[in-house]
Amino acid sequence: MSLDLKQLLVAGILGLLIATAVARSSRRGLLSFRYTLGWLCVASLGMLSGLLVPVVEPVATAFGLSSAALVGLAALMMVTIITIQLSISISGLQRQVRVLAEEIARLRRDAGQRTDHTHHKP
Repeated sequence: MSLDLKQLLVAGILGLLIATAVARSSRRGLLSFRYTLGWLCVASLGMLSGLLVPVVEPVATAFGLSSAALVGLAALMMVTIITIQLSISISGLQRQVRVLAEEIARLRRDAGQRTDHTHHKP
């Protein structure tokens, strides 16, 4: 079996495993539709990356890399970009939670003050 065929098979199998894990997580409600689509795209690119190896050979040669290394670096960059985007989303959600917690604390304080006033009436 040639090295290119092995790379094709390994990339296809790993992409299929990722797609299966993403689909199961989505069915269980652990992933929103938006993130399910994003990760399925990543899995699809993983499955197709074995086919891309011959296509990127000239670019890889120009950079002094193997085609598999170039495809791997591209995948790593893609996952890094997704991770940064998720970090931005999480930061925004943390800000929203803080604002909501502060608002709940104010509402509870105000409700407590109203309750205190009603109990102290002669």
